[in-house]
Amino acid sequence: MDNACFELKGSLFTLTVLQLFENDLSVLETQLTERVKMAPGFFNQTPVVIDLHELPADKQQLDFFDLREILLSLSIIPVGVKGADQSILTLLESAGLAILAEARHKPEAHKNTSEPPPVLDTVVESTPENSPSVPEETSASKSPEQTSSKGAEPPAPQLLSQTAKVVKQTIRSGRQIYARGGDLIIIGSVSAGAEVLADGNIHIYGTLRGRALAGVQGDQSAAIFCHSLQSELLSIAGIYLLSEDIPEDKIGTSVQIFMDHERLQIDELIL
Repeated sequence: MDNACFELKGSLFTLTVLQLFENDLSVLETQLTERVKMAPGFFNQTPVVIDLHELPADKQQLDFFDLREILLSLSIIPVGVKGADQSILTLLESAGLAILAEARHKPEAHKNTSEPPPVLDTVVESTPENSPSVPEETSASKSPEQTSSKGAEPPAPQLLSQTAKVVKQTIRSGRQIYARGGDLIIIGSVSAGAEVLADGNIHIYGTLRGRALAGVQGDQSAAIFCHSLQSELLSIAGIYLLSEDIPEDKIGTSVQIFMDHERLQIDELIL
């Protein structure tokens, strides 16, 4: 017998979830385009799952061909749909979208009703062009809406290896630094347009103006520490926070960013 040329096996990946609250595709396209413009590299070629849980059955009769084209035009790759009513399964199959079953233990959703639709929820680690390939091996997380929590106790940072990558200089715009398998320590600042990534924690002994992504292989215990927060984008294990969502009272302060109940929290550092 010839040697097998393929193997099928199961795996888990962190995926972006596009949670729909309304079924107006023109509004969706406008708002999603604006969101993508804020961090085009972050969303480039990002696979997404479309979540219809918030839409009643009579509002799920969408033109899924048009929805698919809208996403593809923004370099977002639609993978499948969850929360679909039985009446639209044929529509989904015709549009070439997978029908995804629910997880057995579904985490509680956190929805900020003040945030206009759509909500990009559970963001996959999608890095800009020429970034390192980072495999995703964790199940989906929830909700990009963020709040600062004074009462939450931050988790103790856990190193993924015994060593850390130390960079003793400012990271200029257009540069990307990645610490594979451990922490990243930057003795300097991160300029706007620069990006720093680590499988573990990120420590910045300066001003963070660019993008910082910790726990990129799905480590939810990872954290980000910086002396002055002015970031374009923060992410831990795929959960992201854009600059416009950072509380004003935390901008310019020394902070730690960590995950608590599948939401990013920002606490001031007492130095």
